[in-house]
Amino acid sequence: MNQQFDEKTISTLTMFGLTEYEAKVFLTLVTRGAMEASKVSNISGLPRPHTYSVLKGLQNRGLVTIIPEAINRYRAVPLDEGLDILIEEREKEMSNLHMARERLLSDIRPKEAIPSNDQASVLLYYGRQNIYKLVDEMFSRCDNGCDIMTTANGIVRFYKYFSDKASEFRNRDVKVRFIAPVTPEVNDIALKLSRLVDLRCIDTLPYIRFVLVDDIEVLFAEYPEDDFKSTGKEMGIWINQEDLARMMKTMFDNTWKNTVPYPEKIQ
Repeated sequence: MNQQFDEKTISTLTMFGLTEYEAKVFLTLVTRGAMEASKVSNISGLPRPHTYSVLKGLQNRGLVTIIPEAINRYRAVPLDEGLDILIEEREKEMSNLHMARERLLSDIRPKEAIPSNDQASVLLYYGRQNIYKLVDEMFSRCDNGCDIMTTANGIVRFYKYFSDKASEFRNRDVKVRFIAPVTPEVNDIALKLSRLVDLRCIDTLPYIRFVLVDDIEVLFAEYPEDDFKSTGKEMGIWINQEDLARMMKTMFDNTWKNTVPYPEKIQ
């Protein structure tokens, strides 16, 4: 005897992530109690082959358990427990979507976000990879010099991603000045970097991180988590206003005078 299910109830269960067939089978077991697959098929109105596959899927999701007997019976978990399981599934899906969103924001940059040299502007960049792409573009436009202020971990990141460009700058006599705290953890990388750029050690973390190229364009970087994994939360502000660039140049020059050349301080 087929069970006549309320269409609104079935529709509501599909909102929780169940298919129509899964909702009918789950409701059958919730309202009628444990039973054999053949009876589930008869009551729910599903063809028997579909019933077995649906029961297997519900079992894998923790919504149905098997009572082992001569002919196995199937039992649904309590309705409130089942709904909690389904809600948790949807929450995990949403979490995965948010992470996928951050990865896409980090990996893909719209064409219109590429800066233009024709006019002064301010642009925002999100995601570490987008920021690195911008830095690489800034370096490709660099003719005279580049000033960089960053953290100890920034030394490692710069060497990993831009050591080839730093070597090119050195061959072209493009002056690169680099200010960062040098901790024992990054000492080896700092020593390698010091062969490519003029590196100076600062005692405390810089209160601002930026890249200044040719005293024309500047990138301010904000990494909420100063580590080596991209989270998509990183933000960069690119500005090509000369007055601001000159101000950052003055600040960098003053800081440079009060720092210690590396590697002399460590050695």
